Amino acid sequence: MAIKSSGVEAQGAIAELTGLDASEYANQSVDFSSSTVPSMLAGQLICNALMGDTSNVVSCVLTQANKFPQLAHVFEERDQEAARDWKGQ
Repeated sequence: MAIKSSGVEAQGAIAELTGLDASEYANQSVDFSSSTVPSMLAGQLICNALMGDTSNVVSCVLTQANKFPQLAHVFEERDQEAARDWKGQ
């Protein structure tokens, strides 16, 4: 994968991520109310904790991913300025 200082390239790179919505996972839960097997109940607790954690991780990843187009734009402007300076010498 090449590193490019292009806002268009950066936006394209995160396009698949921006469509994710994991907020629904935070409100879901697993229920084994008819089970009294300890391992099933432990699994239920773990699964329910993971649902919320998954939502948090996806939210953090999206927050960071959305910074890439802005960063690429800054780098693109810097590179264009450097190119103008180089041509002027």
